[in-house]
Amino acid sequence: MTRAPDRPAETEHDAEELWEHVEGESPDTATQQALNLAHRATEKFPELVTRYRSFAGPVAIVSGALMALAGVAVARRLRKGQQPEEILEQITPEEIEQAVSVTGRQNRLLRMIRGIARRRYGADGESKDGASPSDAS
Repeated sequence: MTRAPDRPAETEHDAEELWEHVEGESPDTATQQALNLAHRATEKFPELVTRYRSFAGPVAIVSGALMALAGVAVARRLRKGQQPEEILEQITPEEIEQAVSVTGRQNRLLRMIRGIARRRYGADGESKDGASPSDAS
């Protein structure tokens, strides 16, 4: 039976070289602000952080899923024009956890409305009785 060759020990310098060549798109300022607020919002709720904890070897880190949920909740409030400090004061753990389900309901409602409009007005924008969508008020 042959033995596998020993791997050379990885040094700290080798690990740093791996990260030097990583390429990617850097987020714009609005995205950076939303991510920063998402991190601050999750720090506000330690019980939420413990529920979404992941273990990477011996280190416990916040799950990416929690950061994505918090990012959606924060971005939604930023789009409505709320100030960052106001968001941090008013956001709740329930809002963070339900951020995705609310989006799903909204998308379902929009799909339903578009389907009704397509059935009513068809692809050409005219209803079966000759009225256009702008006439339907």
